[in-house]
Amino acid sequence: MSLDFGKLQNDIASGNVLEPRKIFTTLQRDPRFRRPSDEQAEVLDAWFAQRPQADTTIKMNTGAGKTLVGLLALQSSLNEGILPAAYVTPDNYLLDQVIAEANTLGIQTVKDPRDPKYLSGQAILVVNIYKIINGKSVFGVSHEGIKIPIGAMVIDDAHACLSTVATQFSMEVKADHELYKYLYNIFQTSLRQQSLAKEVELAEGASHIVSSVPFWSWIEHQPEVVKAIVSHKDDEDIMFRWPLLSEVLELCQCVFSGTKLEITPRCIPIDAIPAFSRAKRRIYMTATLADDGILISHFGADASAILSPITPKGAGDIGDRMILAPQEINPQITDEEVKQLVSNIAQTQNVAVIVPSHTRAGFWQDVSHQILDKTNIATGVANMRAGLVGLTVFINKYDGVDLPGNACRLLVIDGLPEVYTLAERLEMALLDGTEVQLLNQIQRIEQGMGRGVRSSEDYCCIVLLGGRLTQRIHLKAARDKFSPATLAQIDLGKAVTEQLRGKPLNEIAPTLNYCLSQDSQWLNASRSALVNAPERETPYINPYVVKIREAFEAARDQRYDVACGHIQDAANQAAEPITRGYLLQILASYQHKISPAQAQETLLTARKLNRQVLTPLSGVQYSKLLAPAQGQAATAIQYMSKFENSNDLIIFINSILEELAWDPQRTNRFENALQEIGHLLGFGSQRPELEIGDGPDNLWAIGQGDYLVIECKSGATSGIISKKNCNQLLGSISWFKTRYANESATPVMVHPRNHFDHYSAPTPDFRIIDENCLERLKTNISLLGTSISSNACMGSPQGLAELLTHFKFTRESFIASYTTGYTVDKS
Repeated sequence: MSLDFGKLQNDIASGNVLEPRKIFTTLQRDPRFRRPSDEQAEVLDAWFAQRPQADTTIKMNTGAGKTLVGLLALQSSLNEGILPAAYVTPDNYLLDQVIAEANTLGIQTVKDPRDPKYLSGQAILVVNIYKIINGKSVFGVSHEGIKIPIGAMVIDDAHACLSTVATQFSMEVKADHELYKYLYNIFQTSLRQQSLAKEVELAEGASHIVSSVPFWSWIEHQPEVVKAIVSHKDDEDIMFRWPLLSEVLELCQCVFSGTKLEITPRCIPIDAIPAFSRAKRRIYMTATLADDGILISHFGADASAILSPITPKGAGDIGDRMILAPQEINPQITDEEVKQLVSNIAQTQNVAVIVPSHTRAGFWQDVSHQILDKTNIATGVANMRAGLVGLTVFINKYDGVDLPGNACRLLVIDGLPEVYTLAERLEMALLDGTEVQLLNQIQRIEQGMGRGVRSSEDYCCIVLLGGRLTQRIHLKAARDKFSPATLAQIDLGKAVTEQLRGKPLNEIAPTLNYCLSQDSQWLNASRSALVNAPERETPYINPYVVKIREAFEAARDQRYDVACGHIQDAANQAAEPITRGYLLQILASYQHKISPAQAQETLLTARKLNRQVLTPLSGVQYSKLLAPAQGQAATAIQYMSKFENSNDLIIFINSILEELAWDPQRTNRFENALQEIGHLLGFGSQRPELEIGDGPDNLWAIGQGDYLVIECKSGATSGIISKKNCNQLLGSISWFKTRYANESATPVMVHPRNHFDHYSAPTPDFRIIDENCLERLKTNISLLGTSISSNACMGSPQGLAELLTHFKFTRESFIASYTTGYTVDKS
């Protein structure tokens, strides 16, 4: 008789072979899989020792073979009787890759969670995160219980899955939906109390405005909110979200823009998918997570387990990368020059450019061969892997893309990653300039850097482009946010930078060829840097993330006193005032359930620390802005003293000039940049509308009782200044006169055009910073920075005063030099 060798193989696989490395030897695999690499073997052995834990984290560099590790860990779990087993990917693109690798390994997989082979443990389910996490999940939701069980699961590319999970637990409602209109009417008064200007723009459909419903108003109107949502629970926008949020609605925040609203919980109630939360084993696999605390806030992972990730020793499992920031080497290098260099390389090599937005993709339009977003990314990536494409632009895609070998030899990270959901935009504003914000940005940047190197034999040049990105990477605080391998390669790049400092781009470009040609001397230096990289330290978890999660769980049980205690502990630990203010606002939201009066007192304290938090019901007292008493030049020098050297100053100046862009989505950053420029020039500088919810966008005290009252319309898309905008500036002048009775102010409008519609009635003293004026201002601010550097004026009040006069940045000459008059349409 003939033997059924397939059955024999299955018998072996389902027997007592538990160690992953031994399982590997039993598989009928493709000959190219000779044995696990040293790094894979090290990780598999460590996981096997820790496997009784419900949560484990595996951190391996990009291209180190996480998929094989995950599949073997799941097969080991099945052999141990922990079944069924699921391998979870962030999207279908990676799903297909996992199935292909499983096939070459000889591990059985299925795609249907109802497949008997999955349920019986004969095959591993490979599924994307959407299939599990949604309000109609086939695995069961909330009170439905578990419909399809999961015994052991791998969450691959956990950092990419996190954003999907957050989206699934966020209800988004467009402005043309009846629910949006109903909720807007309920909360219009409270939104107006927070900021009249914002509420007016919300009513007009402004997409760049982000305004949060105060927690006291949200709690007060819960009955109407629940009733309204339930009446629309079968609508497409709501049916997949409501079942996930229904039990925590009161603990959510509601955020409006003029085009949509979002309802989002502070932490993810992952137990709404009981098959996930009750899985016996959850294995989180990731290349880089600067802040592992997000696994706690989003997945409810055990904090003690997250603090002990499984990692290979050293950093040798990553490929060769030359990481350079041309604008750090020479701040005078322009984006256009870098674009031309990249375009030239794309004639013979595949180049990937990651941009944060569709707007920035337009910058590359004239030299790109394909522009990819979520709608066409699979086809575009396949083209790159198949042969020479040229220059490919990826829009906001920092993870979940594999570009091995010749698919990508040069990768450009263009600009800082941006956030798109309203909740993310709100949080970014609340935590602007903090360590937390830096962590999030570095994490996304490092994820992007990993797209072009997918194995230890691979290589790719990385070019970092943009003033803000260069400035962030340059910060001392950024260093410990990178993984050891990436930091080693960044430091090697900095050593290269020191040899090239100040050189023009045409002298820098040949340096890239050392990596592109895999020059032997470069390879020796690169490998030495990786070999000498330090071991990974204990992973970083923001201490307050754990406390926020604990408080959230306590509040779900209506133990608000316990919730308050957790957040108070977190606030006490916070070193940065902005972060402490952010946490005190969360504390106030829980205190409101116990003592509304105490909550308002806490919020008032929070507001003093962080001007982005909610305005208390009692309002905020305005602090009058005065021109610095020590004089303009001395004040400017004091401001510049925070920079170690003139190169740091120039990098910072470039970063804020980059923010002065005509873009509806970046108006807040524009106003912040204008405030910084006021400080840089030695003026008093303030943002009253942000700080107290009233007054102009920007206010400058330029000396001798003179002020500039500035309204910024950097997001304007009309070719004419409207009556509404005119009236807003008139209102700000009126606001000024009630608070500054003995001072004088010049009203200034920042708008692309200097022409009012015929309904407007500007006063004769109105001045406009239009496109030409703004460009002139940016050019001369840049030249000021260069002149400060070349003339060594950072510590010389006299030298700086001469430069301020030369560039017409003084009280006497600024208005005439950087603003223009206006015309009014007579028709």
